[in-house]
Amino acid sequence: MFSAEEDYLKILYELSHETDSLYVKSSVLAKTFNYTMQSINEMIKRMAKKGFVEYVPYKGIKLTTLGKSEALRLIRAHRVWEVFLAEKLGLPWEALHEEAEKLEHVTSEEVLNRLYEYLGKPTHCMHGNPIPSAEGFINKNKDQSLWISKKGWFKITRVIDDKDLLSYLNDLSITINTEIFIDKKDDYAGIIYIKNDDEIHAITKQIAGSIFGLPVN
Repeated sequence: MFSAEEDYLKILYELSHETDSLYVKSSVLAKTFNYTMQSINEMIKRMAKKGFVEYVPYKGIKLTTLGKSEALRLIRAHRVWEVFLAEKLGLPWEALHEEAEKLEHVTSEEVLNRLYEYLGKPTHCMHGNPIPSAEGFINKNKDQSLWISKKGWFKITRVIDDKDLLSYLNDLSITINTEIFIDKKDDYAGIIYIKNDDEIHAITKQIAGSIFGLPVN
């Protein structure tokens, strides 16, 4: 399988998982990859012939059992490598995705399983995403976005893996397991005010929607 096809499988799974839907619209894929509809349709036809996806008119694209299995294997490899790169090589979390992306495509099942054992069987990557098991099981995220959360203490458990976002959070001294205080929210302006290390920060709705966690009682 080509690495481009593997990228499609991962994105299809992640989009389906996030929306809790079997189907992903071609237009959503085009927007995610920033590709033309023609390029998307050509790739989907190719992958359908190989048995990885199925296209249903007016519904969209869904992964077959084979496609889902391969997608979870790739996601598992990607997230395990991120843990290794951070814990053993000391790479910052904003640099992990790009390097793990290269490694996931060339990692055998045996090496992946040995790496997973060597790292102590991690359950989540450095951005807070669950790592699928070797059998293809993955835990459902039970957190909520910062934007929809109420005033009070909030523990960050997951962030969207976006390089600019992660660099921005570094500047605010915010990472996984950081506990912040939600002070107030201005719905009209699209701003939420949080307190961290005795400093108040104004976070936009877009950024707050990319940060997830749980209220702290």
